[in-house]
Amino acid sequence: MRTPRLLLRRLQAEDGPAMFRVHGDPATYQYSPESVHRSLASSEAMLRLCRQHWSKHGFGYWAVELAQDRTIIGFGGLEQQRWHEYTVLNLYYRFTPSAWGHGYATEMARTALQLAQAYLPSLPIIARIRSANLPSQQVALKVGLQRLPEEMEEPGYYVFASAYPGWSR
Repeated sequence: MRTPRLLLRRLQAEDGPAMFRVHGDPATYQYSPESVHRSLASSEAMLRLCRQHWSKHGFGYWAVELAQDRTIIGFGGLEQQRWHEYTVLNLYYRFTPSAWGHGYATEMARTALQLAQAYLPSLPIIARIRSANLPSQQVALKVGLQRLPEEMEEPGYYVFASAYPGWSR
């Protein structure tokens, strides 16, 4: 999948080191430092799970590359998950700090939502975002997600969601 500036591609087995460069950088996890990957093995384990999702569902998180030079700047997209009693598409975006502030997360997220609306319109899309992570919340709002009421949130997180017929709020 291409956007004006990005190449969004299926994860490959050799993406482990790039995943570790992003997920192993403490600056990437400034809002959740306990989640930083401590080893390449941690990133490769995440990569295996993401690739299993692709095999099972035919879609999943992407490696996000700059189209001009094929540099991986992050990972993101949608995965099908269970949240409370709902089957949802979880919107995820994690970019290297050098890519922040350029609109890449918004560009990737907007593309993911457009594809979901075209191919999986019956599934709501959610983004679980740390309450202190204002930049990530701004991305969710820019792509049209709305913050759910407090009773649907999780401790320390705000939950943003797409409009969904039958979704009781």
